Amino acid sequence: MLFLNPKSFSFSALLLMLSILMISCNGNTPTDTKSSAGYLTKVFSYVYAPGQHSLLAKPADTSNVVGEPNNNKGWLYLGGFGGYVVAGFDHNVVNGDGDDFEVYALQGASPEPGIVYVMPDTNGDGLPNETWYELKGNQFANSHRNYWVRYYKAATATSNITWKDSEGTKGELISHYNGDYSAGWWWPASTTDSITFHGTRLPDAYDNNSNATTEYWSVPQTRFAWGYAKNLYGTDYDASIGANKFDIANAVDSLGNAVVLPNIRFIKVQTAVLQQAGWLNEVSTEIRGAKDLRK
Repeated sequence: MLFLNPKSFSFSALLLMLSILMISCNGNTPTDTKSSAGYLTKVFSYVYAPGQHSLLAKPADTSNVVGEPNNNKGWLYLGGFGGYVVAGFDHNVVNGDGDDFEVYALQGASPEPGIVYVMPDTNGDGLPNETWYELKGNQFANSHRNYWVRYYKAATATSNITWKDSEGTKGELISHYNGDYSAGWWWPASTTDSITFHGTRLPDAYDNNSNATTEYWSVPQTRFAWGYAKNLYGTDYDASIGANKFDIANAVDSLGNAVVLPNIRFIKVQTAVLQQAGWLNEVSTEIRGAKDLRK
């Protein structure tokens, strides 16, 4: 308890002291503090979608996207279509002129684009429990919106994972890696025999340019021009740090209508291509974190 001698304080000084005490007691602190130096500070959820790196995708690796990326940290595998991570900043990222934040990719690979979704913290509870808004990219008009895929765990170790989607298409995952079957692509942390992912599906990333003697797949340089995570061909890609830049002004709602967001607090990065490119296997996004460019 603090005791004050009224004779040693002026009335204005006493009021100032009381104001400081009230702020300290009720916990009212600025919501836009940037003690994290602008980087992500917390991961709220992470789910790996079936893919060739299922045994390498560790829940503990979510720590790789928190804080500043560096050579001593790894990355986070998201897996095939639908795999995602939800993370947040310890402050609001302001929607200003131009790019507002960047997402760090796994460098030295072909584009494996992930869509970035954003969410403000309107209710102020510090949790990503409000509405997600997609940040559109150059393939927005060619994407499948409100799409879902349901994967089914392989019945045996010598069979494949199968899937069906919201458009009535069915298929199976064919392994060209670590065995003849994709049964081992089921993430050990998944405790159910099926799992469904909802999101926007982008066009196929790779073109099949194979011939009778050589299997060859390539991503056209202009297919994903801007607006996606792990898009190493993007005009928004900074090769010096391995990051794609994003503008909150590109946010759209579930119907594809533009929305105006003064700021955001949370991001969701999700693998957005459902494709197997031969020996390259599934198209899968990997990231290493994100940073507020207004910092």
